[in-house]
Amino acid sequence: MQEQDAARQAAIAAYEVERKQLMRIFAANFKELRQQLGLSQEELADKTNLHRTNIGSYEQADHEPTLSTMLILADAFDVSLDRLAEGMPVPKERRPRRNLKKTRS
Repeated sequence: MQEQDAARQAAIAAYEVERKQLMRIFAANFKELRQQLGLSQEELADKTNLHRTNIGSYEQADHEPTLSTMLILADAFDVSLDRLAEGMPVPKERRPRRNLKKTRS
């Protein structure tokens, strides 16, 4: 049982490290595109009808946008989703399942 718990914790840690790396790349792309348009966070928030704090959290890699939000942002930037995701590798880690079935010993 301890081996399963250790393996699960290792999988969660690897997933979180990779997820944070992906978010940092997205955040850099996001901020670059906003600045290229000469928009403040507040102006982008008004343009997209998103809250300014969400805009800030995307730029700080603190919050992961939903697919629909990414589509709204891509439209506001007049770019494809590919451009927003530029430089992001395909994730290798998958979110570990929460409720692993316990095996009998």
